[in-house]
Amino acid sequence: MEHVQTRTEIDRRSVLIFGAAGVAAIFGGVSPTLSDEVKVEELAPGVTLKTFKEAAPVAPIPGFSKALLMEITFQPGSKFGPDTSKTVDICEIQGAPLYVEIEGKEPFTLQPGDIYFCPVGNVETDTNKSDKPSTMRIIELVPA
Repeated sequence: MEHVQTRTEIDRRSVLIFGAAGVAAIFGGVSPTLSDEVKVEELAPGVTLKTFKEAAPVAPIPGFSKALLMEITFQPGSKFGPDTSKTVDICEIQGAPLYVEIEGKEPFTLQPGDIYFCPVGNVETDTNKSDKPSTMRIIELVPA
């Protein structure tokens, strides 16, 4: 069955442009790979969190004091969760697809290039069912 785009949907190019502009505004246009210090933490076997940068937004965002630029890498067969979201996150998937289970919702698979939003209170379990690494790039907005 063919998907028909509705007026309420935003095309991928618009989301990517919005996301790039948002990242530049929040982090002052600095590439995360240029950070002096990258914090690395193992969340579960085969699941690694890298925090590239923490910053107060250049342009204030009402209700939020700072933002973090991070990525979680899921090695093939790895799983993380269940984990309850304590912040608002904007995420993009790169590499392999990622299987997502959110409490109270039907499971779904995010494909490379998909962008999605995680509200506070989501109870989520993520699994990489592929034979390649999957990376979730994250902008985490921290409440004021």
